[in-house]
Amino acid sequence: MDIKNKIILVTGSSSGIGRETALQLAEKGANVVVTYFSNKVEGEKILSQCNKLGNALLVSLDVRKKDSIKKALDEIIKKFGKLDVLINNSGYFVYKNFEDQSIEEIMEQVEVNLIGLMLTTKLALPILKKQKESLIINIASISGKNIYTQEAPYCATKFGVRAFTKTLALELPKNIKIYVVNPTLTATKMTDLEGMPAKNVAEIIVKTVEEKLEKKSGDDIDLTDYFKSK
Repeated sequence: MDIKNKIILVTGSSSGIGRETALQLAEKGANVVVTYFSNKVEGEKILSQCNKLGNALLVSLDVRKKDSIKKALDEIIKKFGKLDVLINNSGYFVYKNFEDQSIEEIMEQVEVNLIGLMLTTKLALPILKKQKESLIINIASISGKNIYTQEAPYCATKFGVRAFTKTLALELPKNIKIYVVNPTLTATKMTDLEGMPAKNVAEIIVKTVEEKLEKKSGDDIDLTDYFKSK
């Protein structure tokens, strides 16, 4: 896919992987929809940077709430008239033994990482189906392929994202392709800045949008195949 002038929604793009992805997409000429959940100031900073490179939009988005998703999509259609690519990047991570995680922590991981991703996809699909070609990219994790102690709910959600992606690939019309990107430990606020640079993950996400990795719809795209974990 030629990214130039494409309308690309990146959920969770006020920081971390989403932030770097939004900036790299803007550098390639995309019209990026930047989203924020609670930190509007950071969202505005990314918007300003993206607007220097193209025509960007900032929207508030809580992927756990269908009304918030609908409102964000309405704003996108009002400004751009279409949506070409959905990148489901929003995530929440708690590193504790399962027994020590609160009910609220467990529920938030499930609601943001899996249910919210499904809701956003469900509500965006009618818009994406109108395009000659469109893409959905789900950000899962290497924790969706392997199991790790102190990550039980997180691993469960990311295994779910991968299963959802692969099943949806069998159901979607031919004009919509879907991929799942699996980062390893990445240096973001969620990981106390430990791990692979977020810009490396963003680079692979952008290449996935460009479909330069010779993958078929539903495939895993593992960061460990392209970069060594740090």
